[in-house]
Amino acid sequence: MKMPLIATLLALAATGVQAESLALGYSGFYKHMDTVAKARVERAGLGFYLSRQDGQGLCHVESGDVMVAGERRDRVEVLPHGQFLLPFDKQLDLDKAVVMLEVEQPERCDISIRIQAELPAGEVNAAELRQVRDEMQRLLQKMAGWPGKYFVPELKGLHLSPAEPGQRLNGEDRLELSDQQLAAERSLTLPAVRISPWL
Repeated sequence: MKMPLIATLLALAATGVQAESLALGYSGFYKHMDTVAKARVERAGLGFYLSRQDGQGLCHVESGDVMVAGERRDRVEVLPHGQFLLPFDKQLDLDKAVVMLEVEQPERCDISIRIQAELPAGEVNAAELRQVRDEMQRLLQKMAGWPGKYFVPELKGLHLSPAEPGQRLNGEDRLELSDQQLAAERSLTLPAVRISPWL
């Protein structure tokens, strides 16, 4: 007689962690992607994430679709580090598309939009990193709009993190490069990295 009870408890436990659909308007994302396009940057861009409200990292996005009037128009690509990628399509904006994400406990998640850049593994020189830094400053100002762009703080430098889990940068989890360090003419040999602004 214990087996049915155990099976019921297991079923309840499984139900508790099942992903639920989170519906988000595509237009808000499109506006931000359009800002990046108009900024004419080469390396810097925006990353879309779902952050946990308790500050303990990211929510797990299992999958996603871009829907228009109940029909799927495109898929949402979810990367291993938690970022989700959306198509940049004016027609989806005009059609009032909805981004449907499958997420565990979506009520505990908030949208997080991050300025970032990615560089492949290999040698990178200071001039390339300075270009990334300048593009990130430009994006910050573009996103702040007018008159907010006049109050955007100046970047102090860049944060570099490994793009792949388990990688290290000179033995550290993260590398901080100040503006003074970026001004020096030198090169670094790095694994693939994800770069964020140091404010």
